[in-house]
Amino acid sequence: MAKKKTIEQFQKDIRGSMEELFGNCREYKDVLRSVPEHLGVMDASAIFEVALEAGLNPDAPYPILHFHTTLAQNIDDSILPGILMGLNDLNTTISAGAFPAFGCFGYYGPLKQIYLSYRMPVNPDALDAELENARFYLGSLYEQLDLFTDYILFLCDDPNKMSLQDYMDYLDSIADLNDLEARLDDLEKRIDSISASDPSKRQEK
Repeated sequence: MAKKKTIEQFQKDIRGSMEELFGNCREYKDVLRSVPEHLGVMDASAIFEVALEAGLNPDAPYPILHFHTTLAQNIDDSILPGILMGLNDLNTTISAGAFPAFGCFGYYGPLKQIYLSYRMPVNPDALDAELENARFYLGSLYEQLDLFTDYILFLCDDPNKMSLQDYMDYLDSIADLNDLEARLDDLEKRIDSISASDPSKRQEK
């Protein structure tokens, strides 16, 4: 009979998966941290953390695996209304739209950060299966960040520059483009086109 996996081994395996996927992982006070890089056409990076937390209440025996990604910091208060509206649109898209994904995007006021958070219950009696679930999430997370990090950066620069629908149209247009420079060129042309057709979105030169 195979030896039952322990929580400690489960956490070690999670760390190994993070190192394999993101190329780096460090542990500090039981929190695993990686820095996914080269995200989107803007070649951005993010801070990704994983922690095993206690269950929701004493009657719930399952611990919680908490995945938390910090995407932007030091958000200007003057653009916060536009940021919140854009994040709400993004959450609607990943929960009920054409790009289903895990977790939700949010804004954390005390640190002025935009984040993506997802919590997964872990059955301590089925850790091999739970590890596969966690690995599936990690793989889907990388794809999710690669798709939407650029949109987050646009929100932080100017929430009125590009709507989520404009950005989704852009994603459709580059679906078959594998060249990064071609994607960036398409994006810049699309932004210029939006600004030209809508005076409210034209930037001062």
